Amino acid sequence: MDILPVNHIEDILTTQKSLIRISGTIINPPTIWDETILNRPEVQMKSGQIPPKTHDKVSFIVRAKAVETASGWREINGNMKVNLYPSKEEYGEVSKDISLLKKLSYGQRVVLFGYAFLPKPPANPCEFDYKSYLQRQMPSIRGLMTIVNTHNITPKGRDDAVWIYHSLYALSNKLNNTIYTHTFSNSAPLISSMVLGNRTNLSSETIDNFMKTGIIHFIAVSGFNVGIVVFTVLVPLRFLGIPQTLSTILILVAVVFYVLLTGLNPPVLRAGIMAFVFFGSFLVRRQWDITSGIFTAIFFILVRNPADLFNIGFQLSVLATMGIVYGSARIAASSFKTALFIEKLQVKAERGRLFFLKKYLRKSLCVSLAAWLSTLPVTAYYFHLFTPFVSLINILVFPLFWIIIVCGIVLLTLGLACPAVAVVSAWLASNTNMVLESLVSVLASLPWSYFYVSGPSTAEIAVYYLFFILLLYRNYLSINFAQLVISGLLCANILLFPRIGKFSNRSLTVTCLDVGHGSALFIQFPNGKNILYDAGSWQNYDVGRYIIAPFLWSQDIKKIDLVILSHEHADHVSGLSSLIGRFQVKSVYSQHHLFASPEGQKILSSLIKNNIRTESLSYGKKLKGFEPAIIKILNPPSRVGDVTTINDNSCVIKIEYLGYSVLLCSDIEEEGIKLLLSRASEIRSDIIQVPHHGALNRNLEMLINTVHPAYAFINSSDSTVAGETLNILRKHRTTVLQTHLEGAITLRIDDHGITRFTFFK
Repeated sequence: MDILPVNHIEDILTTQKSLIRISGTIINPPTIWDETILNRPEVQMKSGQIPPKTHDKVSFIVRAKAVETASGWREINGNMKVNLYPSKEEYGEVSKDISLLKKLSYGQRVVLFGYAFLPKPPANPCEFDYKSYLQRQMPSIRGLMTIVNTHNITPKGRDDAVWIYHSLYALSNKLNNTIYTHTFSNSAPLISSMVLGNRTNLSSETIDNFMKTGIIHFIAVSGFNVGIVVFTVLVPLRFLGIPQTLSTILILVAVVFYVLLTGLNPPVLRAGIMAFVFFGSFLVRRQWDITSGIFTAIFFILVRNPADLFNIGFQLSVLATMGIVYGSARIAASSFKTALFIEKLQVKAERGRLFFLKKYLRKSLCVSLAAWLSTLPVTAYYFHLFTPFVSLINILVFPLFWIIIVCGIVLLTLGLACPAVAVVSAWLASNTNMVLESLVSVLASLPWSYFYVSGPSTAEIAVYYLFFILLLYRNYLSINFAQLVISGLLCANILLFPRIGKFSNRSLTVTCLDVGHGSALFIQFPNGKNILYDAGSWQNYDVGRYIIAPFLWSQDIKKIDLVILSHEHADHVSGLSSLIGRFQVKSVYSQHHLFASPEGQKILSSLIKNNIRTESLSYGKKLKGFEPAIIKILNPPSRVGDVTTINDNSCVIKIEYLGYSVLLCSDIEEEGIKLLLSRASEIRSDIIQVPHHGALNRNLEMLINTVHPAYAFINSSDSTVAGETLNILRKHRTTVLQTHLEGAITLRIDDHGITRFTFFK
């Protein structure tokens, strides 16, 4: 548990947004665009040249100093990430008067007025822990603030800041502006990301395409960028005949400068330290040892920020480096024995024109394969992706990446000194970038180019790396191939054993995920089949991708047998499209009113395109294939003409198993509840989903009195649940479970009765 100082923001703020005024000092400033850059997207959007991608968010980090209270200013401390969202009407004001934003530099004291809150911890199994992610940053971020108007930021002079940081942030801002000024508008975000690590304006589509093809490392500055910097500096120095000692010193200066310029990014820092150890050993006349270089780099990175040990980028970077260093040569030796043997016998005169091309392709393949194999289980664990052709894709895109990086470095050098000369490198970088993005988009759309997987367990990852090490060093350990195979089979059986219990599961499990104001319920049946009842939220993120999918993967679910959509409102259907792209969805059922609605027509066309079976549900229908459980449809009415409101037409289902029953009511209101009450003998249940997210309803007490549930769960945000609703449930001695208070809720029915679990213990 962290020991925080007195008056820390975590003792003052909560996870609920509160409108307050805070003063502090900027310690990580935003990238502020010049007026010409801000005006370019507006002009091009009007002419329809590029998609409407605007700089709609300005983010920076503030060290909080004081908060305004009723009795005056109170001293506080802690770091906050501030997100400024100018309105569309303000864009014109920003481009005309950018002086305020330009004051948001390192060391600037500001008074901020906006909605401050603490980041929420994950509320569902395997949900991304954004709170821990922020805390592991350098500097550690503990609070968030949203500001919706630039007038709510008031500059108040400057603190005595460290001049080197102020200079580096200013230079980084200048370099980003140089890229955006000279390159094409639609190419600038990716070029800036590759050269300087600035991913501010990268579209989610671009990031997804690079991730699906397995080359996400190309759009984040890494050790390879350091290698290119070294090469770019070394070649002209050698050409000019600069002495080796002076050349080495200049290279070290360039490496240190680039590492600082990228904000001590861990992969760049690791590669920078390795380069420093390598060239530094030359200066002191010591022999270079690559193993010592790698572990020296790891040591310094973890001393600077121990939390980087849990950073995904750090883990993948170290594993890829280790794989390339220790695995690529062995892969080449075992896969290209004949070619390597012939090369040793050949003299230069015997080597043909294609010799160096073949050598490049072979080395590239071995290096890429080694990096892929060394990061494979960790990539599957974090991103749930398997990219079988990543080695070939790396070879295809590498030359384009090289051109963009070199042109970017030349652009930054010439762009500051002589902008007119930088036009050629900017033009080449922009056009190469367009080719790269088009190529990656095509590769990501090819069949079998990627697969979504549930991901390995930590034990499986450990066994994989153990087996990988034994395979590489079996000659040193005197292990023959037969022994290696037997060891692998033994480990596979040990790992498979815990999963055998799943096949003998006799329980029915209902899990209600916390998706804010929305609905996503996953039901697992004793015969191994499953149903997803609703998949949506009003939240401004994709719950299918970020909440439902990770949960399903944690349950080792690869196939969804049936999705039931209660009605067409977005808080019940918004996450469906992401799930269709990640899982094998066999069928999607709903009531006839949804499929007839405009929103339902869009869903229906997507289902037909993906060959997913559909069917309309109405009162009286029983769903087959989930025995011994019994599933009955209690709403809407069977006659299509009986149309009431969208909510009252929600699909209500009842599930019975081992003498217990679950009633899922979705968003029915007065008329829907009245219709259920007319069938009082059919709705008696032990578990009920409180209708319409716990909102007050005149017929609710009568419904609870008729159903007489032992458990009631509410899937909503705290602002929706009515106090009267809770009073009614308590009055009838019903145990109430709420997702916004207890996280994901799981109710299990088995031979022992009903057991409840909540994510927040």
